[in-house]
Amino acid sequence: MNFRDLVLATTRSNVLRALALVVLGTMVCAKTVAAAEPVPEKPLPAEEISLRTTDGVTLAATYYPSKLGKNAVPVVLLHASKGSRADLVDLALKLQQQGHAVFAADLRGHGDSTRSRLGDRTMDLRPADYQAMVSEDLEAIKRFLMAKNNTGDLNIDKLCLVGIEMGAGVALNWAARDWSWPMLNTGKQGQDVKALVLVSPEWSFKGLKINEAIAHPNVHSDLSILIIAGKGNGKALSETRRLHAAFEKYHPPVPAEFEAERQMLWLRTPNTSLQGTRLLHEKSLHVDEMIAKFIELRLTKKQMPWTDRTSPLE
Repeated sequence: MNFRDLVLATTRSNVLRALALVVLGTMVCAKTVAAAEPVPEKPLPAEEISLRTTDGVTLAATYYPSKLGKNAVPVVLLHASKGSRADLVDLALKLQQQGHAVFAADLRGHGDSTRSRLGDRTMDLRPADYQAMVSEDLEAIKRFLMAKNNTGDLNIDKLCLVGIEMGAGVALNWAARDWSWPMLNTGKQGQDVKALVLVSPEWSFKGLKINEAIAHPNVHSDLSILIIAGKGNGKALSETRRLHAAFEKYHPPVPAEFEAERQMLWLRTPNTSLQGTRLLHEKSLHVDEMIAKFIELRLTKKQMPWTDRTSPLE
């Protein structure tokens, strides 16, 4: 081999060695990036369940369990009139991915919850049934969640209710009911609702009014509340601002530097005429992100110790 051939061979060898180092370096970088960006952990599968109210109505529901156990925030999703839990699947999955234990039920007379104790008779909703959503349906849901608390699957003391239109009225009225139970020597019976999300709330629906609930001292002063409505609908915006004003006098302004940590009352009015379920489903408005962030600030980050609430009579 002459000198020229030797130089060419050496150069070719160096080039190949350099290319090998580049490829190896790329593979190492790729592995480093993959290690820095772990694939989100898959949540537990949803569970289809059936609850029986004390007045004999069978409620169909879906429970989205959390992997966080005693640190899990329980979130109850309440649909709008003529809606069902199917309308809230995307929100439920998003909140479950955030680590929350999510419960979505078809309230009586809606979705798959249309059978009474009379058997196959389909329920025809009357004004009293809307009150029973509060006194019966939500109480059945609370019993289910309390059982999950006592097995260490969630922390009932961080309970959040998310209500859409009619569901907002149910949420407000049940929050007032939950905070009205007297304390017993054996411990508290209620006082578990700590946050409300009210989407396009209505002051009155089929006799279901929110005036008394708003007047409850714990509801208007002690709960964290997020109110959301599209600003493009004059009537809905007016009712929303009226509701916000009713709460606002009990919540003094928070300095900007402490807003995220201390603010308990939030009003969000996206630039749209959409309301209720349609407002929630419009992805470009990011209403689900608003709800997730609110729950994170007001519940996830708050220190509320888990307690076994098993009744001494059980």
